[in-house]
Amino acid sequence: MSSETVTARVNPAELPVDSFTDSDVSRITMVRTAQMRAKAYDNFAVMVAEDLAQSGDYLRKAVLLEKTVETTFVTAAVIAERVRGTSWEVIGEATRMSAAEAEEKWGGEEARWRRASLADDLYRKNPGGYAASADRYITADRPYRLSTAIPRPLSASLDAAAHLTGRDVAAADRAFAGTPPCTHCSH
Repeated sequence: MSSETVTARVNPAELPVDSFTDSDVSRITMVRTAQMRAKAYDNFAVMVAEDLAQSGDYLRKAVLLEKTVETTFVTAAVIAERVRGTSWEVIGEATRMSAAEAEEKWGGEEARWRRASLADDLYRKNPGGYAASADRYITADRPYRLSTAIPRPLSASLDAAAHLTGRDVAAADRAFAGTPPCTHCSH
């Protein structure tokens, strides 16, 4: 018997919506937000490279990009940390503010995120699709970057979490009949 571990590959786009925990959805949201932010910077670079800007456009667009970074990406990261159980003290330390200031700044966003339903949040409505999109982005959409050794970096970590907790293995089995058996656990 081989001592090699064979990882079952699960296509997150085909998993049922209820296969994803809040932690999964918050990480998917954070990666997708980073993806959108990178695209915005790419568009900025194209504008500069092709010299299509009017006077003042470089600065106006740069200021707009910087403003939206905190309201989107940093907020997504704070929510992901809070879902993981990170304290406001740690978040405050990381953002160079007090715990009370951090909670005041992002507590409402966290509460809104936690109250969101499938109808309110695209990422909750289609988490698997966004996870698969993030995998493609991380591994293939940027040819100038070095490739990663893991072909599905985000989904692989979601798979690993499922194996560690035993969560949703049956859903994955139903969605991927014929996938090689999981050797991480007894499923």
